[in-house]
Amino acid sequence: MWLLAICAAVPSLAATLASSGALTVPSDTQVLVVSTDPVLQQVLSEDFGVARRSKSAAGPKMLTLTVSLTQRVLQPGLSMIDLAPGVPGVAQLVKAAGYQPPAQGTNEPLTGDAAEYVAQGNPKASGNHINLNDPNPVHDSLNRLANYSPGPPTAPDPRDPANRPEPPPDYLQQAPDSIYDTAVIAHAVLSDGKGEMTVVAVAHPAEDMHAVKKQLAERIANAVLH
Repeated sequence: MWLLAICAAVPSLAATLASSGALTVPSDTQVLVVSTDPVLQQVLSEDFGVARRSKSAAGPKMLTLTVSLTQRVLQPGLSMIDLAPGVPGVAQLVKAAGYQPPAQGTNEPLTGDAAEYVAQGNPKASGNHINLNDPNPVHDSLNRLANYSPGPPTAPDPRDPANRPEPPPDYLQQAPDSIYDTAVIAHAVLSDGKGEMTVVAVAHPAEDMHAVKKQLAERIANAVLH
């Protein structure tokens, strides 16, 4: 009933899983499930209910398995530390389950149409610019006029609510879970303090979350029963 420290990622039809920890339950002990998620509660209770456990001569023994569930969309800006506060090793498990953060931008120079587009807003980049310090009568006149110029307009104050852009209506915005992967984290703890296990699933957009949660429950049940 011991599980390796970190199990290899297991690809499946619904999601990719990785887990760590172990749940040690004697074969003559019944397991009562208490979960914050109804899917985990149902699947685990059914699995433990149909499992044939040997009976102790001293009477029935019982352990409580408490399972918490956390579900977070892996959108840009989310800190791995904040995925499941209090649960150790979650960031490593998310990576072991195959999560790849979105690629970051590079500082390489633009080329082609993109470079030409940027150059249109940067006259110096395109070569069509005027150097006011050149020794030229026209430029001298421009320099004298520059002393009377009010200067460029000031940028609007972003603290002023009137200058803030209007966000699009909610019905026009895509839900984050339809764009980014979702981490589903199950953390199981035995009441005797002798077992603790964390299972992480990385689900892609549009995947069936009920099936993902069922996968998590089956991984936990197998750790207890085998």
